[in-house]
Amino acid sequence: MNTVDSTTVGGVEPAVTQLRGVTGDGPGREQRVALVRPPVVVLPGALATHGPTPPLGAAYVAAALREAGHPVVLIDGAGEAIDQLIEIDSPIGTLHSLGLTLDEIVDRIPADTTIVGVTTMFLHEWPTVRDLSRRIKRRLPDVLLVLGGENATAFAPWILDQCAAVDACVLGEGEATMLAIVDRRSRGASLAGLPGIAGRDADTGQVVDAGLSIRLTKKELNAGIPRPAWDLVPLDKYWEHYPFFGVDRGRAMQVLGTRGCPYKCTFCSSPQMWTTKYVVREPEDVADEICEYAERYGVRNINFVDLTAATNRRWTLGLCDALEARGPDIDWQLPVGTRIEAIDREVLQRLWDTRCRNVTFAPESGSQRMLDVMDKRASLDKILQAIVDAREIGIRTTVNILIGHPEERRSDLAKSVRYLLKASWLGCSDTAVMMFAPYPGSADFQALIDSGRHVIDDAAYYVGLSRGSADHRSWNPHLTARQLRWMQLFMISSFYVVNWIRRPARSIAFVRSLLTSSEETYLDQMVRTKRRKTAPIAPPRRARPARRRTVPVAGPSREHDDALASN
Repeated sequence: MNTVDSTTVGGVEPAVTQLRGVTGDGPGREQRVALVRPPVVVLPGALATHGPTPPLGAAYVAAALREAGHPVVLIDGAGEAIDQLIEIDSPIGTLHSLGLTLDEIVDRIPADTTIVGVTTMFLHEWPTVRDLSRRIKRRLPDVLLVLGGENATAFAPWILDQCAAVDACVLGEGEATMLAIVDRRSRGASLAGLPGIAGRDADTGQVVDAGLSIRLTKKELNAGIPRPAWDLVPLDKYWEHYPFFGVDRGRAMQVLGTRGCPYKCTFCSSPQMWTTKYVVREPEDVADEICEYAERYGVRNINFVDLTAATNRRWTLGLCDALEARGPDIDWQLPVGTRIEAIDREVLQRLWDTRCRNVTFAPESGSQRMLDVMDKRASLDKILQAIVDAREIGIRTTVNILIGHPEERRSDLAKSVRYLLKASWLGCSDTAVMMFAPYPGSADFQALIDSGRHVIDDAAYYVGLSRGSADHRSWNPHLTARQLRWMQLFMISSFYVVNWIRRPARSIAFVRSLLTSSEETYLDQMVRTKRRKTAPIAPPRRARPARRRTVPVAGPSREHDDALASN
């Protein structure tokens, strides 16, 4: 990969503002980079089923740095101690931090490191990342400490205001910006005016946002970005546990086939992270990557983590053609809500033919008025037809519904209930009903901040984590948090009651899943992840240090014994 020019990036001239703490490091000095993924923080008892997954973004950045010739280490705070559980207090109750302690992470950063990059994807990670950042700076006061990821992009003004230990935030896509940072530091140049970062003005201390970096083009994405540096990640430790993402169909890996989303839903932070530019990799390259994982690691399942993988019909069919031509012995699924524009019976048949077994649709509401309010461009009728077609073909489908949006009326909610039950009756396999939470970077978040209806305090950090629990709050003037929680539980339970009445064989299959640990649906996955949760030894005490304990390692996945050793 070519080194990014230090004076201009994507044709954008640097501003004259000098940034505090990010001046040059002296010409000719080699930069040594440590990338850090913090431990994963989860809320026990919440409906969400996600836990530690291999750090795809950090692995991509590490690969880009290494290909450019820069020494880099990746410290995976979750994966390196995935069976270690630490209880921490929070405004929404006791949380579980899965992975290394913060001091253990800091101790693993080499003493000669000059740049530390910490990835932070979610707002509820910020208190942990803030504490980690301060500890890093206490031990290595001369390093350049930068944060990157979705939350670093959307929450940068608050991050830089609250934590002096953080020197800068990388905004948007990380590979090119991190290369530019390392290049400038190695030549003794300032980072002032570098697009893609936010820092502090050297004179006033005010936050200076240079704007998003120029997005990678399709050519750059396909020719210039190496495969993720999975050799720096303890993949075996992830595979020793059941997967927390996607239905367990054997040893799994994550793949990113596209970047960004061309739409601007008001509840989503994607436009601030990626703009609305949608960039796809060549289908053949994606298929080659999947085959490599099957051959090298014995992978039997691929989880696509794209924001919306099937937006482009031609690309989707091209991927199916490429997989069919190579014929890997592997299943794949789309566990993240995809759009409907490119989905029809022909596409669904091709997905099934190439062993795609689970697809998630994300209408978010059964009310057309709410779709208009949220700028969610989706055809409710087309999704229902896709559910029917998928059922007849054999693909398991999930429908995502969002309730409690600030503009949602009771009549809108009633339409969502009817729509969800209709989807169940027509053959949809699963549902995820989540309560609204204002994500930093989204239009809804900004509107609530501007109106004074949302305030950034200690409790605000956890609204995304609590939205699947009884500890959530409501931003809807017509529905209380308690009402939303009951409605959430009612919609989920009603969905499955209708599902099993309409198709009794599915209830039998669910019982079989409980007895055999085989999985076909999201419900199977959710029950499995909840069953292996371990109750705390004793209630945590306030104002006391977090307590650490090790939880038993779950048994291997169904095809682990037959898989080759080595996310």
